[in-house]
Amino acid sequence: MSSTRRAGLIRAAALIGSLTLAVPALAQSEPRPPMRTIVMQGTAEVAVTPDLAVFQAGTLSRARTAREAMDANSRTMRAVLDALRQAGVEERDIATSALSLQPTIEYARGTNRPRVTGYAAGHTLTVRVRDLAKLGDALDRAVEAGATEVQGLQLTLADMQKRIDEARVAAVQDAKRKAEILVGAAGARIGPVRSVQEHSAPQRQAEAYGSTPQIALSNSAPVPVATGERMIRSTVTVSWDLVD
Repeated sequence: MSSTRRAGLIRAAALIGSLTLAVPALAQSEPRPPMRTIVMQGTAEVAVTPDLAVFQAGTLSRARTAREAMDANSRTMRAVLDALRQAGVEERDIATSALSLQPTIEYARGTNRPRVTGYAAGHTLTVRVRDLAKLGDALDRAVEAGATEVQGLQLTLADMQKRIDEARVAAVQDAKRKAEILVGAAGARIGPVRSVQEHSAPQRQAEAYGSTPQIALSNSAPVPVATGERMIRSTVTVSWDLVD
C-alpha cells in the first residue's frame, strides 16, 4: 500500500472517531424540557373555645424585720393555697413562680444617707384552672384569703397543639383543592408534591388580662368570666408537579 493511500485511510479513521465522539456530546447539551409545576397558597381557620385558664396570684407582706415579713407572708400564702384548693383547683396546677424579700429604704431629711425601715416579702403563684366554671370562684377566694395581686389571666386550650395542627392540615387541603380545580380545568392533573412552606406559625387569638388587684371583694359574688370563641389561623404555600 502506498504511503499516500495509507495517509488517506488514517485521516478518514480520525474523522469517523471525531464524529462518534461528537454525537453523545451533542445529546448531552440538548436543553431539558421545562418542569411543569403549580404553586398554590392555602389558608384555614379553626374555631376553638378555651377550656383552660392560667393566672398569677401574689401576696405581699411588710414588717420591721425580714423574719417577720417572711413569716407574715407565709401565713397569708398558706391561706391563699387553702382557698384555691377549696375552690377545686388541683394540687398539680398550683406552683410557686416567684419569691422576693427586699428592704424598705428611706432617706432622712436633709441627708442622702439611706436607712432601712423594714422589709417587704412577696410570693407569687402560677395557677391553672381546668374547669372554667370554677374560675370565678377561685379568683374570688384567692383575693378574699389575702392575695394582693391577681394578674396575667389567659384563656387557652389544654390541647392547643392538636388544634394548631388541625389548622395546618386544613390549610394544605385548601391549597390542594384550589390547585386541583385550576389544573383540572386546564386538562391536567397534579402529581407529587415538590415543596410545602408554612409562612408563619399559626396565629391564635388568646385573651390576656392585665393586673386586677381589686378583682373581688369579701362577700361578693364570684367574678363572672366570659370565655368566648378563639380562631386559630394557618397559611401555607404548596407546589406540585403537573402530569397529563
